[in-house]
Amino acid sequence: MAKDTLTLVLNGKVSLSDFSEAVTGLLNLVGGLQDDVAPGKHIDWLIDDLEAGSATAAIRGIVEDESDLTAVEQVVAAYEDVGRSIQMGRQFSYSTRVKAAANRIIGLVDGDITSVRFETADVDFEFSKRLSDFSGVTSVIVSDMAYGSVRGRVQSMTSRGRLRFTLYDLIDDRAISCYLAPGNEDIMREAWGKLVTAEGLVRRDPDTGRATSVRQVKDIQIISEGKHGDYREAIGAAPGFLGDELPEEVIRRARDA
Repeated sequence: MAKDTLTLVLNGKVSLSDFSEAVTGLLNLVGGLQDDVAPGKHIDWLIDDLEAGSATAAIRGIVEDESDLTAVEQVVAAYEDVGRSIQMGRQFSYSTRVKAAANRIIGLVDGDITSVRFETADVDFEFSKRLSDFSGVTSVIVSDMAYGSVRGRVQSMTSRGRLRFTLYDLIDDRAISCYLAPGNEDIMREAWGKLVTAEGLVRRDPDTGRATSVRQVKDIQIISEGKHGDYREAIGAAPGFLGDELPEEVIRRARDA
């Protein structure tokens, strides 16, 4: 499948002005990368996914001639290279426009915006307060991947290029980007809007331990949330409902003995 999509995610309390600033930075970043690695090629960058709840913007490159698809993939690869370079604390050899745009995006990290994430179908790079100015990085925090599972509700899916869906976890309603392993598209049938457990390679924030993305998803288990009126099955679960001795009566009797 074509590697033609890239994503920018902002975490935390994101204002409209901050999100607008991030999208403008993304526009300049992608435009600069296109000029650097695919000069003279015409690429239309369309919104592939836009999620207000998690301040996520995914864009996809469109070309009229399929032979120019390589140019789109080169831009996406360069986007990954920028993220990787920043995370590793090394300089990259792109134009001043690219460097200014990347700095503009990462400079948004403050008390309200806790981190920003550069993401593609293959990799993601997340930057917290410690990496808010990549020009003088002295320490780098790299989160590792490990096979595991996350639980949450499926709220959005896109099947262009490679099937991607967003899972909102049950703890803090944080968006987790999930990518299916090739050939496993069928496991997402009937999953939209459902509470599920997704298994795959999970990347977690090294500071909080929260999952940020899941790659190579190979199994989706839909979790039953019960039916209307199921609470009636709980009759008798509360002590004392069917004549059991209440806790306060047991304490009183033990005290008086």
